[in-house]
Amino acid sequence: MLSLAHATICRITIIALALIAPRLIAQEPAPPEEAGLKVLILGDSLALCGFGKRLDERFRESPLTKATVTYLACGTNPLSWLKERPYTNVKTNCGYVSIESIGNGMVKQVEDVYGMRRGHSPGSHPVPKLEDLLANFQPDILVVQTGTNLFGLFPDHKTVIPNRHGPLLRSYLAPFIAKAVKSPSRLKKIYWVASPTSGRVSKEIQDFVVQQTRADIGGIAHVIDSRTLVSYPYRQMEPDKEHFLGEEMDQWADGVFDIVNRDLSAQPIASLKPLSGAEPAATEPAQTEPTPAGPTQAAVLQPTPTPPPPAEKPKDKMLHVRAKLISKTAPVPVEEFLPYREFLVGYLYEVTRVLAGEYTENQILVMHPAYIGLREQKLRYKIGKNYRLKLHDLESTVWKTVKSKDDSGLINLQPYIRLQDEKKHPDYAR
Repeated sequence: MLSLAHATICRITIIALALIAPRLIAQEPAPPEEAGLKVLILGDSLALCGFGKRLDERFRESPLTKATVTYLACGTNPLSWLKERPYTNVKTNCGYVSIESIGNGMVKQVEDVYGMRRGHSPGSHPVPKLEDLLANFQPDILVVQTGTNLFGLFPDHKTVIPNRHGPLLRSYLAPFIAKAVKSPSRLKKIYWVASPTSGRVSKEIQDFVVQQTRADIGGIAHVIDSRTLVSYPYRQMEPDKEHFLGEEMDQWADGVFDIVNRDLSAQPIASLKPLSGAEPAATEPAQTEPTPAGPTQAAVLQPTPTPPPPAEKPKDKMLHVRAKLISKTAPVPVEEFLPYREFLVGYLYEVTRVLAGEYTENQILVMHPAYIGLREQKLRYKIGKNYRLKLHDLESTVWKTVKSKDDSGLINLQPYIRLQDEKKHPDYAR
């Protein structure tokens, strides 16, 4: 299994990475203390494929920048970087990189990714927390590359239900932004880098995620639609049709840097005021249909008024039903969800009796772990057999953005997960 991982994800970019240990790298002396901005970069698995390292380099070379720190953690979503449950102690198990300025022109770098040496699989690393990074590093600029893992909120990979998915996405975005600008944060600018084109989900979903992001946090963050910066299909694309390698990663990072650099260069650095406690100014209404274009077109989506409050968090209610299994979804090959280590499949049941809790539908969709830590799970459920199922709403658990597949076609059904399976997640808060 490890050789498969070695052969698939980010195999070109990571060849140059060193052993799993901090190392010191010489760089040009930093600008005088009174000059330049401090930049914090956060990214997910796409950033581990070359984007994060390239973007870090561009900021370090910029005369506008005084210091840069970068943290890249595979499998993360916006909430993964916060101390709030269920992500308080979340760890990444599929790849981690940190690049930190430590003064005197030196950088400390920690790298643990697939393929660093033959057969290597990453270890477990705590995801750094935004609250600590803001307090300790005191950045002026925050660049967040995220969004790919939020596609997991759309089980059939095709369909959007706005009144359901809108509040759900907001529950990931608004808490992060609220924490980022909370006093005494000195952040002056936030750049939100939405995902490049994914071949795994429909254009409708990708459009919706960008539009919803702009509507919810565009009043504070500059939202960058990465689909305008690099064209799909990618020349060096992985089997999941989402991760890619090589020159296009550099092209994407350069495009993002150019947007940020132009924005920062358009005004005196001294004129930038902290976002903390400030009301963002209303601007032009957001477009309703962002159109992916060539790499030369502008990619910053203009800010909008203050975002609405996050959706109320799902209540922790248990549902207990007796149900008959009527259909099963087969898992995909491992290479199609690498570098991630967990994968869910949808099983459809006919509800014969509600034993506890409230449920009004005749059928119920239950997501079962097909892989945990890349280990195939034995799902011994038989079609036509009755089962007693104690369930939680999937969206109230840490499993909610795990890669999944559901062939039932019943997108109206809210997905559930067995309580026993919920506790098997590596980051379950016990």
